[in-house]
Amino acid sequence: YDAVVIATHPDQALRLLADPTDAERTTLGAFTYSRNPTLLHTDTTLLPRSRGARASWNYLMPSCAADADRVTVSYDMNRLQRLDAPETFVVTLNGSDRVDPDSVRARMVYEHPVYTPESVSAQARLPALSGPVTAYAGAYHGWGFHEDGCR
Repeated sequence: YDAVVIATHPDQALRLLADPTDAERTTLGAFTYSRNPTLLHTDTTLLPRSRGARASWNYLMPSCAADADRVTVSYDMNRLQRLDAPETFVVTLNGSDRVDPDSVRARMVYEHPVYTPESVSAQARLPALSGPVTAYAGAYHGWGFHEDGCR
């Protein structure tokens, strides 16, 4: 091939490179990821009780302390995807122990970028890595959303 687009997590991209440059090593190596157990379910107890208080993304934080457990995030998929369904579909990250097991439709594990001063600084250097032969793409170029993959 004459050129390649590497559209993977940066740690995976580094493992694909036979001889990474110093810039590739330091820039791509600045990103870390968190593993998030994820459930698709119909248990609405993870959403605010009041329908008026519900959002597309609903956060549950045990505390604001630095050593607190991980935040639990529940996405109201009916709202996000404009689903007109008789039941409410919810995707919850990091809350497996809070979800009624009988409501679970699917289980998956996702990895999300962890934003640190080092990784945010590395984001500014990402455009310089791409050239006429190798280009990098991925959600880590932005806020971690799929849409950020081609910045």
